[in-house]
Amino acid sequence: IAGSVADRFGNGPALLVLAAAGPAPVAGPAVGPGAPAAATPPQRPAAPERPPLAPTREASVLYRIGASNSPPSEVRVTIKANGKVLRMDMPDNTYMLVTPAEQQMALVVPGELMVLDMPYQPGLQDQFLLSPRMRFTKRGPETVAGIRCNGWDVVLDGTRAIMWITDDGVLLRSVSLDAQGRRNLIEAVSVSYTPAPAADFLPPPDFEHMAGPSPEAAVQ
Repeated sequence: IAGSVADRFGNGPALLVLAAAGPAPVAGPAVGPGAPAAATPPQRPAAPERPPLAPTREASVLYRIGASNSPPSEVRVTIKANGKVLRMDMPDNTYMLVTPAEQQMALVVPGELMVLDMPYQPGLQDQFLLSPRMRFTKRGPETVAGIRCNGWDVVLDGTRAIMWITDDGVLLRSVSLDAQGRRNLIEAVSVSYTPAPAADFLPPPDFEHMAGPSPEAAVQ
């Protein structure tokens, strides 16, 4: 199991106050021809436009994932509102529970009644979690999987991608190039906003817990 986990993680937005009418104002500086112009307060720069970095409501998305010269696969990603917990169901019948705020993750292996607990490590789940370090440029509206969304040019640490994201923060499609120049595609097949049972975001209580690989071991 440890080996398969290592493989999985390694290479993978002016506040204006209006006073109510009251007594006549006290005489102030003269206003008229020859009077000095009032100083214009400095304007704060507008915050850069960007989509929500996490879904604003719980969403479950079946994604098709593919890379150049590789057969596509499917994963289901369910994210609690505001990205508090992410569950990723994978083709081998295991699933990952990720809590970004706590920097923790757990790989649940139902076939072995086992949970591997580990600190947060880079992996496939990063494809579905937007970063505040990302720079976004809006492209325009589109429809993916029957749902309206906006396309965004995205830059992060020199890596470029195009992402299609709904107004409530659900990623519907992503196209990017990896370090080797291979094209990676993530695209939603279906989307559900029906909340999942709370138990789906917790490891089964009767499973044995074991320590998973460290980040250092995962990238070897």
